[in-house]
Amino acid sequence: MAVKKTRILKKDWPGFIKDFNLQNQFRRAYLLLGDRAVVSQPGLPLAGLAYEPEARKIEIYFGQDDHHALTHMVHAVEVPRALYLIRDDEAPNPVAGLQIQAAPGTPMVYIYFADENPYEVRAQWTSHLAYALFLERGREHGADQQDWYDAERRIEEALARFTR
Repeated sequence: MAVKKTRILKKDWPGFIKDFNLQNQFRRAYLLLGDRAVVSQPGLPLAGLAYEPEARKIEIYFGQDDHHALTHMVHAVEVPRALYLIRDDEAPNPVAGLQIQAAPGTPMVYIYFADENPYEVRAQWTSHLAYALFLERGREHGADQQDWYDAERRIEEALARFTR
């Protein structure tokens, strides 16, 4: 395993985070604050990162099965100081994760990705949401395709903010 860390210059953060989100949405990820797991393995689908330069913070969002709120902010890094892309060029997907350094005295933040196909993770998430919609409709059969399409649409709408 040839893991490399590349520091991302602060002036490049907005474009980098947008590209990072585009390339890594739906990848199953877990989150560590120092050595403490906030989202543990097997992880949750990454919804995206939100960078707010004026507020001086980076927010990390994961997907969830609650059809009323499909994304959930798991952690906010206040006053981020450095951003590092973690790569393993020998892996099928070379982007292994991200490291965020915050203010002195706060733990390092790590996002690591599981080796799972993001299309399968997306299909699982869509399936869970479609089932929740089925239950909400009172378990009435015959609209499974509509539930699936509605689930896909809701997920796309919820995640669009991370890639614009």
